[in-house]
Amino acid sequence: MSRYIIILTTVVAVLTLTVGCTKPDRSDEAVALSKEIVNHGLSDVGHSVERVDSAEQAGLFTAVRANTIKAIIYENAGRRRLAAYYAEKAIAAEAGHTIATSADSSLYCKVRCVLGNDAYADGEYGKSITLAKEILAFVGDGTTPNDVEMKCRAIMQMADCENKLGHIAESEQLFLQCIDDLMTSTQRATDYGEIDPLIYTLLSLNDLYIDNKMPEKALPLMAKMDTAMARLTRCPNTPDWVMQKRRNNVTISKAMVYAANNQKEQAETLFREYQQFQGSGALDKAAEGLYLSMTGRYDEAVRLFDETDSIMRSNGDPVIDLYVKTLFNYKYEALQKAGRTAEALALGDRIRQLTDSIRQQERQADVEQLQEIKQQEEEIASKHQSLVVHRIILASAFLVCLLIAYLLWRSYKYNKVLTEKNRKLYEEIEQRRQEQQQEMELLQAAPEEQLTTEQQLFRRLCTLMDEQQPYTDETLNRDTLAQMAGTNEKYVEQAIRQCSKGETVSDFINRYRLEHVARLLKTTSDPIAIVGELSGIPSRATLARLFRNAYGMTPSEFRRAASAD
Repeated sequence: MSRYIIILTTVVAVLTLTVGCTKPDRSDEAVALSKEIVNHGLSDVGHSVERVDSAEQAGLFTAVRANTIKAIIYENAGRRRLAAYYAEKAIAAEAGHTIATSADSSLYCKVRCVLGNDAYADGEYGKSITLAKEILAFVGDGTTPNDVEMKCRAIMQMADCENKLGHIAESEQLFLQCIDDLMTSTQRATDYGEIDPLIYTLLSLNDLYIDNKMPEKALPLMAKMDTAMARLTRCPNTPDWVMQKRRNNVTISKAMVYAANNQKEQAETLFREYQQFQGSGALDKAAEGLYLSMTGRYDEAVRLFDETDSIMRSNGDPVIDLYVKTLFNYKYEALQKAGRTAEALALGDRIRQLTDSIRQQERQADVEQLQEIKQQEEEIASKHQSLVVHRIILASAFLVCLLIAYLLWRSYKYNKVLTEKNRKLYEEIEQRRQEQQQEMELLQAAPEEQLTTEQQLFRRLCTLMDEQQPYTDETLNRDTLAQMAGTNEKYVEQAIRQCSKGETVSDFINRYRLEHVARLLKTTSDPIAIVGELSGIPSRATLARLFRNAYGMTPSEFRRAASAD
């Protein structure tokens, strides 16, 4: 039985040690769920973050994936501080995490894109460039669609930073490099998601050339824009709204390039085409107004900028920094060039007020996000503390289980040794009892004339003890025994000493008592205290001492040894 207890205890210890184990990252399922959560995060940030936590707790998401998805969700929601916080956590979680799949590679790049975008927004262009270079070094010469996408995003990030730093030539070269890579990689592309970055890069380089008074350099890009649109058209999964949006973007961008190069006929043809197909969105109106401003139709441009402002306010769009720097600045320039100085000055005041308001809102948003980050840190610290306590409890439970198993094993070994020892003692006791019985039988069978006086008296004493059992009386002593034998105590003591190997009268009486105890232990189930009283030894402590001295074991051990025999 003890052996089974030891095995069970060991199993419990192993289960206790492994109870905190997590499941491995199931890549395909994790990728699919990641996309779903990110898309849902555009409308419900809080619920999406909760789903990420649930997926991580269930073992579906690694810490790297969970923190990266949170960073993307918060970045899409415009909460840059939280996005950067979780991006930093994702990078910290990368330690010891092997990048073995394309999904892992994508996480590595995306989290650095998030941090790069945050650094760009804070004006830390050097840091943003460093993060982009990390992505490029990681991707290397990879040619998969994901590698090309990550590589081009990094190059675009560097190009935007170089432009902000005033390094126009470096920015231009980076844009051209990105365009060349994308023109090559999308030759046989059938997914609009692979071609869309090419169109966006071409549009960005057009803007760079126009803003920096180099419109002639944009002319060679016109054919590439037509090629990119043709590739987008052949993609079977291109949604109609994407097709219309990109067609409008390309058409008005080309019109601006031709207008900047004083090729008015081509510009007007494209502008009329744009007016025919454009939507009614605010950005479409703003682009039309910008073209009109470039071609000297300032009053018309101002009207369209006002319409854009009206549409955006009716849609409830927030007034952000980009809103002011583009729409209102374009309108301000158009008013000045139209000679409407008073209106321009009034708009300038409004721009300053809006800029101050935006800065105040950004500071307030930063404070709120920092408070949320602090709360997250406190929750993490609490969870970490709980985890430490949990691990201590697990370790303690494991050690206790090991200690119990060790004690049970020691007990099992001790009981095994003790049982074997008692078995041998019991055999010796039985053998000694049989020898004593044989000696007594020889003594009883011997003719009286052959016995000495002491032997005759000793035989009478033994017969008396066997037949009348006076030893069951706890008051039996040397005097009482002599009286019962019809002699004096001196002769009794002498006869016992000579015939029983030097025993005293007390030893002789106790031997009979203990033999009676042994018989009762073997033949009855009476409690040991009762057995002692029936044998003339009412004190249990005395019984235990006398029994151990005589037989080398306790009464209980003797009973077990007798029952096992």
